Amino acid sequence: MGRDIIALDDLTINNVGVLKKINEVTVGTNYPQSWYDSILKSSDSIVKLAYYSEIPIGGMKAKTFNNSQSKSNFQEVISSNISNKTPNCVYIESFAILKAYQSLGVGSKLLTWLIEETKSRFIHEIIVHLHTDNKKAIEWFEKKGFKQLTEIKDYYKDQGLENPDAYLHSLTV
Repeated sequence: MGRDIIALDDLTINNVGVLKKINEVTVGTNYPQSWYDSILKSSDSIVKLAYYSEIPIGGMKAKTFNNSQSKSNFQEVISSNISNKTPNCVYIESFAILKAYQSLGVGSKLLTWLIEETKSRFIHEIIVHLHTDNKKAIEWFEKKGFKQLTEIKDYYKDQGLENPDAYLHSLTV
């Protein structure tokens, strides 16, 4: 039996730049260098890189937190330390697959891994903000069982997007 062509691997100090480049190319938002610097230092970070035939083509970063401490915009979420209470939720901060490798099962493998990791931490909800104009991502997450909870006006206002609104989606696991 051969190896799976899609592989997931941990993020290390040696490959954090790969995640940064993947995000720069695929995600419509910009993460500050401090966001990348904090990944390896934080115990609440959940991060994986995705490889297709040993080529890095995707990545995902999430974090555990207590969702009773809601944040109203993208900048507040990425700069806050919101895990002061017992975590009851996993928040997907970044989920990116290079365009040429989309629809090959890479995102599904990342999400399946995240669901299992969430369960192993005895957490039962995963949430994600999705740009209201990103119909492909909205459709994909909803196909995976995520439900739209609410629309948040101006969530991405600091990102310079023409339409800064986002939908909050949730998956119970």
